[in-house]
Amino acid sequence: MKTILAGLIFAIIILNVGTTTMAHCDSYVHGSVCPLGFIFNEQLGSCYNFVISEKTTWYNALTFCNSMGANLAAIESQAEYDFLRNEIKGRGIVGDGAETGNSFFIGGNFLNGMWQWAGGPSWKTKVMLSAPWASSQPNAVNVDKCTVLWGSDQIA
Repeated sequence: MKTILAGLIFAIIILNVGTTTMAHCDSYVHGSVCPLGFIFNEQLGSCYNFVISEKTTWYNALTFCNSMGANLAAIESQAEYDFLRNEIKGRGIVGDGAETGNSFFIGGNFLNGMWQWAGGPSWKTKVMLSAPWASSQPNAVNVDKCTVLWGSDQIA
């Protein structure tokens, strides 16, 4: 799994308020309002949280998300990709994560010999049919087992 040793690591957390079974989120479902710290995207019907941490792993980011009843974002549509890209740029995060160390963990990982989205709003594993991979990515199938979204709009 990728462990970033320099720079900041960000996790994009998704919480689908329309289907959550968490009791304390029930009031949020009816009002279409997200829990504190989350941003609601009405078009996608999901809440997103951009979490900053230093020197963590994809698995730890996933575990943290799951502890809140949420999941790492799985980019399942162009609209979702555009939303995430705009949110990242709006936070002033730019550049190639390989050079800057600034990356957002997302829900893609290498399972059973193929790249898949682990989670997302449906909580079901789905094959990654397409992704805006950086030109050199994925660069080491037997080493790289997870995905990050760079400020340069590419997945690595």
